[in-house]
Amino acid sequence: MSGSEKELPKRAGAGEHAESRNEFQEGDCAACANARSQASASSDSHGAKGRAGGRALAGRRITVARRVTLSLVFVAVIASLAFDCGLGTPSTFGVGQFFLLCPLGGLEAMIADRSFIPVAAISMAVVCVLALLFGRAWCAWGCPAPVIRRFFKRDPEAAKPSEKSGCAAVAQARTFASSLRYIGRDTRTWALVIVLVATFVAGLPLFCLVCPIGLTFGSVASLWHLLVDKQVTMSVVVFPAALAIELVLYRKWCMNLCPIAGLLGIFGQFAPLFRPKVAAQSCLACAGKNCAECLKACPEHIDLHSADAQLQLGECTRCGECVRACPTKSISMK
Repeated sequence: MSGSEKELPKRAGAGEHAESRNEFQEGDCAACANARSQASASSDSHGAKGRAGGRALAGRRITVARRVTLSLVFVAVIASLAFDCGLGTPSTFGVGQFFLLCPLGGLEAMIADRSFIPVAAISMAVVCVLALLFGRAWCAWGCPAPVIRRFFKRDPEAAKPSEKSGCAAVAQARTFASSLRYIGRDTRTWALVIVLVATFVAGLPLFCLVCPIGLTFGSVASLWHLLVDKQVTMSVVVFPAALAIELVLYRKWCMNLCPIAGLLGIFGQFAPLFRPKVAAQSCLACAGKNCAECLKACPEHIDLHSADAQLQLGECTRCGECVRACPTKSISMK
């Protein structure tokens, strides 16, 4: 047998081993690629779960913080009555010579008196700046009206999604003109106009007589004076009765008639901070599922998936109920 014939089996065997090594390497590369893909998917899944968990925690923190803030408002009023420290109420709050008036009350006072009142103007300026940043946050974080409605189980009925609801990612952009049109369609804006015109005609701050905030803390003060100072006045009956008519019998006062909400809502259209944002990639409604939990939870009936969601968010009170209610934790406040 020649030398070349002896080399043929060796070369064939070498070729077989080379092919075997190539097949092993290709299989190994495929397995590695598959493992990397699975690891990436697992990482994305863990990342999504982590983000959802963070949003869930944020929703609970917002609720707790809001309740603590409202409790502190009542504690401050009671402390002012008990220790005569002069803190006042949210209608006139301050210490010594430094105090702020209710913005609508101050505006009414200047219109009724037909004069410029420095403290009222300063109060208006402070509130305007805060409202331009945080919108109607006061309505959820400081106003006692929602607490009273909830205590008597008179919250407005949950809203139902409209046929125009869709994915939050396709919401129309907000323009200055569209914001003005939206403000003009709000019944609370017209309630504000009527209150200011009536104040000018009558020469009296009329809304201050029926303001739910003033009536609430007036009722607290009247009850305190009755129990502690043994002072019996008609306000013990009149204030709670007027409050019950506004908030208990007419459960949509805050949504339809409150002029303070109308005033704050004007600035709320342009307030950029802590607006609810929807993560479309994890939102069930954006995926075509029948979900409207955020709308049902919202006390202002804001539909985050409506085409005019950016305009509706001018009414947002930053209460965080949508964040807490979302089943996939796709909503955050930014």
